[in-house]
Amino acid sequence: MLIENAIVVIIGAVVLSIGLVYSLSIIQILKDFNLARPWIMLTTLISFFFIGYIFTALRFLNIDLLPSLSLENLVTAIFFFGAVFVLMLAILNRNLLANIFGMGLNDTKALKIFSEYIQIPSHQVVSMIKPEYYVTCDICHQPVKYSIPDIVRAHPRLERGVIVESAMGGVNYRFFIRHYCDKQYREIPVRHDSHFEYRSHGPSRPV
Repeated sequence: MLIENAIVVIIGAVVLSIGLVYSLSIIQILKDFNLARPWIMLTTLISFFFIGYIFTALRFLNIDLLPSLSLENLVTAIFFFGAVFVLMLAILNRNLLANIFGMGLNDTKALKIFSEYIQIPSHQVVSMIKPEYYVTCDICHQPVKYSIPDIVRAHPRLERGVIVESAMGGVNYRFFIRHYCDKQYREIPVRHDSHFEYRSHGPSRPV
C-alpha cells in the first residue's frame, strides 16, 4: 500500500513539474511588461510543492532524508501553502478578468482616477468632456459609444488605455476604446485634442 501511495505522489510530482515549466514560460512572457512578480511567487510555491511531494514519496518508501520533519508536519505545510497558492491564483485571475472586461467603478471615481493620471483637476476635466462620444468600428462598421469613465473602467492599468502625447501648443490624448466585435474584443485607437474633442481614429486591433 505504501508503494502504491508513493507512485501516486510521484505522478503528482510529475504533473507539478509540467506546471512548473508552464509557469516559467509565463514569467518569460510577462517579464518584458513588468508583470512577472506574482508568477515568480506562484512558481516558488509550485517548487515548494514539488519538493514536498518528493519528500512525501520518499517517506512512503521508507527513505527519510529529514528525520526531524514528521510526515504530519510536511502534509500540514503542503495544505497551508496550497491554500495560499489558491488565493494567489484567484487574485491573479480576478486581475486578469478585470483587465479584459473592466473594473466596477462609478463615474465619479473613474473621473477622479483619470484626472489624477493626466494631472488636470477633476472639475476642469468634467467641464471639458462630453457625456458620450461615438466612433465607427472598421470591422463591423457599427457606431461604438464610449465615455471617459468607460475608458478608465476598461483599463485597470490606465497607461494602456490612455496615452498623453505632446503637441504644438498643448497635448493630445490617445484613447483605446474596447469593443466586442467579430467574436472577439478589439481596441479602437481614438485621438482627442487638449479639450477632449474627437479628432481621428485608427484601425482596431484584437485585445
